[in-house]
Amino acid sequence: QWVSTQSTGEINREYMLEMERSLRQVNIDYQQVGFYQSTYLNTHCDRNFLDSVFDYLEEMNEAIALIYDPLKTKLGNLSIRAFKLSVAAFKLYKEDKEFTAEMLRDNKLTYENLFVEIPVVIKNSSMTNVLLCELDSVQDNTSFFTLPTSSYLEKSMQLLLGGLDEINQDLQKINNHQRNVYKQQTSMMKYIQDRKEENDRRVKDGLKPLPEEDVSKLFKDLPPVGRLESLLSSNRIASHCDMI
Repeated sequence: QWVSTQSTGEINREYMLEMERSLRQVNIDYQQVGFYQSTYLNTHCDRNFLDSVFDYLEEMNEAIALIYDPLKTKLGNLSIRAFKLSVAAFKLYKEDKEFTAEMLRDNKLTYENLFVEIPVVIKNSSMTNVLLCELDSVQDNTSFFTLPTSSYLEKSMQLLLGGLDEINQDLQKINNHQRNVYKQQTSMMKYIQDRKEENDRRVKDGLKPLPEEDVSKLFKDLPPVGRLESLLSSNRIASHCDMI
């Protein structure tokens, strides 16, 4: 039995327990194997989705997320996909929820192996198969050769352009961080050089040199830029490109 979650990623445990009790009373399978989420055009890959998958995996090792796309299904292609976090992504997210470039490089984690897609197999009853055969015999097969509607492609392109804008903003943050690091290193080297020259002058004047200070306390390391958002944006962009 699949348990739905809110888009915010918050789990209402009281509601879940009540639903489990109700299902158990009517002899329906109530064991949880993950959660499902309805989305469109693969826009589910965000921070809330990642938090939900991580929370379920902490409680159940084999938990998966079932994604249903009503827009793609309306166009004639049933879209049901299942995902789970990769082992490397789960380990890193448990240690630090803001991935750094060093963490991604050391664990060889990219947007391609952030999630693992689980094959979905749908089995119908015999009566359903008979009905599908009858519908197939009377359906106009030429409809399968028609191209997707323009609105579908338009939405896909809009989402793709939005993802590229997000990547561009992340690159600007990284460039600003690198400039700030360079400025800090330059200021630190200038401070060390000025202190050395001043002590040399004091020694020549017969004065006691100034005590050496811990430079790391004066110039604290800047926090690294998290790469999680850019990783998720890259994952969505790759999905949009595949659909187009």
